[in-house]
Amino acid sequence: MRMRTTDINKIKAIKESVLNLSQNVGLSNMTTAKIAKEAGVSPATIYLHYHDKTDLLSRLYEEVKVKLHEGLDQAIDQTQNLEVQIGQAIRFSVAQYRKFPKQAYFMGTLWSNQELLDQHAIEFGNTMESPLADLFVRIQQSPEYSPLSHDVLEIFFTVPTLVLEREPKMDEKELNQIINMVTKAIKK
Repeated sequence: MRMRTTDINKIKAIKESVLNLSQNVGLSNMTTAKIAKEAGVSPATIYLHYHDKTDLLSRLYEEVKVKLHEGLDQAIDQTQNLEVQIGQAIRFSVAQYRKFPKQAYFMGTLWSNQELLDQHAIEFGNTMESPLADLFVRIQQSPEYSPLSHDVLEIFFTVPTLVLEREPKMDEKELNQIINMVTKAIKK
């Protein structure tokens, strides 16, 4: 069964509404009624495509996670040393944040509020093979770096985007300082 163009446009409007509301009212204050109003659709339209708010957030989380990681494998040059690879991964994340700020904010908010996701989305987020997960394994196996968990490494790697949220005009010099700080923090 093919989806009509109007249905596709409504789904896009619903997703865009969620991204906007996550920034403006937060995830806990976001209701399907608010999503529907922002999207210009009836609440029933949301329930035609999603079981509930958790299902909607979870499916959008999976979609955005894939989008934000797209191209990361080409950005990390495994022939370089780990310090260079760390810088490449962080630069990629900053570039993606600048390119997709609403989506990056949404992901960061859900990362801190995983109770709003269903089990499938959590497993998807934890098991999705990614060049970043592979980089974390290489860091964990290197004698030059502290034996930090995946979660701790993920927190360190989010520092540049957290700074970017507060300082949107972060320049190259500041980014280099942050990359150096992160690298030093995870080294032995």
